[in-house]
Amino acid sequence: MDCAQTEWLSDKAYLQQFQNKVATRHIPLLGSIDLTHRCNLRCVHCYLGDKGRINKNGKKELATGQWIDIIDEITQAGCLYLLITGGEPLLRKDFGDIYRHAKKNGLLVTVFTNGNLITDEIIELFSDLPPRAIEISLYGATAPTYEKITGVDGSYDKCRNGIEKVLNHQINLRLKTILMILNRHEFYDIENVAKEYGVKFRFDPAIFPCSNGDKAPVQMRIQPGEAVKIEFSDKDRSRQWKDYFERMKGIRISDALYKCGAGRNSFHIDPYGRLQPCLMVSYLQYNLLAGDFRSGWGEVLPQLRGKQICASSTCNNCEKISLCGFCPAFFELETGAEDICSDYLCDLGQYRFQAIEAAN
Repeated sequence: MDCAQTEWLSDKAYLQQFQNKVATRHIPLLGSIDLTHRCNLRCVHCYLGDKGRINKNGKKELATGQWIDIIDEITQAGCLYLLITGGEPLLRKDFGDIYRHAKKNGLLVTVFTNGNLITDEIIELFSDLPPRAIEISLYGATAPTYEKITGVDGSYDKCRNGIEKVLNHQINLRLKTILMILNRHEFYDIENVAKEYGVKFRFDPAIFPCSNGDKAPVQMRIQPGEAVKIEFSDKDRSRQWKDYFERMKGIRISDALYKCGAGRNSFHIDPYGRLQPCLMVSYLQYNLLAGDFRSGWGEVLPQLRGKQICASSTCNNCEKISLCGFCPAFFELETGAEDICSDYLCDLGQYRFQAIEAAN
């Protein structure tokens, strides 16, 4: 019998076809779940603020069985990539049960952790059921810098020990950091740690206010020009920015306010079972304890997709919109309105554009 598929698609063509189908059908391909807002560290830049220290609203985190039911629902709805984060997800005593169920459902799971709580038991779990990746935040190359940011004595050694345990068991590891005034003097040393370990590394200078409106973390930002100088100091990063900008040049900018995948093909669920378009858009929620995932995805989240950018906004006509990290949710936290851009992000875009132009 002749095969109906007479011409095999290339990997690139197949992925493009797959992405188009996901976008057209609004399949919730990517999801993130906050198992807890609790954390064992007290980082100065944390967007959770007091949420990571005290559960002021008195709400109970979802129980193990509730998370397992939700994971079944998102899998049935088409989710393939799942991020497990927090807070610090390893604080949950049932982390293993939840993680194991997600993996057995066939989900490609990434775990964000500070690395301080990686025990032999956790390593055994990850060795038995390997994650897509473990991402650990390394805020400093020395204990004084790292612990000035985390606010916890001894946390640096625990983080480095966690990193080495993961590497020793050949589990896919990535390192990242937040670039800020407290660690900029050690940035290249932090980057070199990743190079010595032979793992992928990324960083972000765009610190945003707490979800409760407290803008204290913003004081930790370094100047946009300095941040971009560091970004373009590496030839590979410089080339990636340039290639990305060139790819985006010919793409028509839609009139949608939210141009990302939030509510289109991605979602977020908080520790209390509230479904929302993304981590930062918390005003649009659906209670999964009162209904199922498909209902929330189909009835509530489309409200975000229907928002249009203000006609008077200059962002859509800006040639640097692909370089600034355009994000209405970020804007609202900083300026109080989704359609009033962040000067900090705008300046990052301007400096990146200048760096690309200078490299041509």
